Amino acid sequence: MRFISYLIIAFYSLSFSAQAAEADISDPNNALQLLSDNTFARLNKEQAKLANNPDYIKVIITEELIPYFDYKYAAYSVLGPYLRKTTPEQRKQFVDAFYEYSINAYGHILLNYNKQTLTILGNKNFKGKKIVNIPVRMQENSGQVTQLSFKLRKNKKTGEWKVFDVIAEGVSMLDTKRSEFSALLQQKGVDDLIKLLQQKNNEFSS
Repeated sequence: MRFISYLIIAFYSLSFSAQAAEADISDPNNALQLLSDNTFARLNKEQAKLANNPDYIKVIITEELIPYFDYKYAAYSVLGPYLRKTTPEQRKQFVDAFYEYSINAYGHILLNYNKQTLTILGNKNFKGKKIVNIPVRMQENSGQVTQLSFKLRKNKKTGEWKVFDVIAEGVSMLDTKRSEFSALLQQKGVDDLIKLLQQKNNEFSS
């Protein structure tokens, strides 16, 4: 399966690194470009280190990728209407488990990186909006092109834009995860979903 397919199916993500804290992400196009440039440049630079220590991918994910994702909003979106039925402690536990799951999933995916190219097509019509879609073109080494759309949300307090969803061929990855977890949430509740994510996280670490 192509690299980009692994990337979007794994879901994302999502603590700021010092570099991200200094970056200007008041423009969603700039935020997405920084995510792309920083992550792929770091992967290229650290190939030898990753070959000797694959777990180092988690450091790269945490420092270069995670800062540009609104993982808390994404986690809440996955819970959907079940969010109202949770306690503050349950919400914290779910967000923590989702955060770790995101790092593990992206780490597993990005270890398969092979210098694919990502072209940000951009969206300048974001003034006054809270959520925007930015089209992106991913090209494989074989020449295969995949059209994507990244959804970003503006934090009303900080003014910063972060990614929270990816759409591929008209399919929202958030909607896919929400649908996947809905039966478990309906039948057993959020505690069992938290346990499931924790189990997946343990499997990644084993």
